[in-house]
This record gives sequence, C-alpha cells and structure tokens, in this order.
Amino acid sequence: MRPIEPPFELQVDQKTIMVSEHSVAGERVFYLEFPDARKALKLIVAEKRPSGEKFWTSIPQGRQEEAEQFGKLIAAYIRGKKKQ
Repeated sequence: MRPIEPPFELQVDQKTIMVSEHSVAGERVFYLEFPDARKALKLIVAEKRPSGEKFWTSIPQGRQEEAEQFGKLIAAYIRGKKKQ
C-alpha cells in the first residue's frame, strides 16, 4: 500500500481546493475543502461487486458527480507525482 499523501492543492476553474488524505478504519479517505460556500467533500475509492470495478464515491453518498470529477483529479495528481 502506498504512503498517505501529504496535504496538496488542486486548481479547478481558477479556484484552489485543499485536499488531505487520511486513513480511517483501514480505508483511504480524501477530504476536500472548497474556497466557496460548498460543504467539504469526503471521497473514497469503492469497489463494485462482483465485478471488482473501482470507482470514486462520496461519504455520505449523494455527491456522486463531484466524487467522480474530483476523484479523477486526485488520481491524476498522485500518478503525476510517481512519474517525477
């Protein structure tokens, strides 16, 4: 398992979103803080059964569109660091 990421920033639509990663009950949880009035967003990578396909989802559920959007950005950020 890879180490927990230190806090980082994502730039989206000229706004800075603060991201921190945590380990909670053995799960990786990403906590996103927005500069506008949106509530913070908590994301995890879940797994569909029985296919095993992985996908980003929010905790609690209900912000799936944002989970998919920001999850892809987080994954790209982490992959980008590995290439450096």
